Amino acid sequence: MKLFPYRFKYQREDAIHPTTGQVVTRFYPMIPLRLISKKGRTTDLTGLLDSGSDGIIIPHGIAQYLGLELEDAPPMKVAGGNDIERWTSEVSIVLGRGGRYTDEIRCREVGIPKVGDPPILIGREPIFDLYEVTFIEAERTVSMKPYKPKKGKGKR
Repeated sequence: MKLFPYRFKYQREDAIHPTTGQVVTRFYPMIPLRLISKKGRTTDLTGLLDSGSDGIIIPHGIAQYLGLELEDAPPMKVAGGNDIERWTSEVSIVLGRGGRYTDEIRCREVGIPKVGDPPILIGREPIFDLYEVTFIEAERTVSMKPYKPKKGKGKR
């Protein structure tokens, strides 16, 4: 599988603080990606690289746009321990920008919440199996190096 090393700057996001009403600036590790359905429909966007998430989560609207086949699935646990009703589907992702793109990475179980409009979350499965990921908070960057297991080590 073709993988490249990447280094992405965190994306700046300004928001209004809910209690003070003041503008708050935050920075997030967003990575560029392409989602591809089994039908070949694609969309280019960014997703939040989230080491606390087990897998990939996409909003229902994007799943509809891609024409994904949705299957009912058991609820998923989210931050705070709440259960969220969801569907699952299969999608492929391609990481990269500027002419440096990975091969398609198939994701067999992408979560699609039935309620709400979450950001796209790119969790540990499959990215952290393929890359050594380093969050460099002081520089507001994330570094991703293709993982090369030593003999007899790793999951593969």
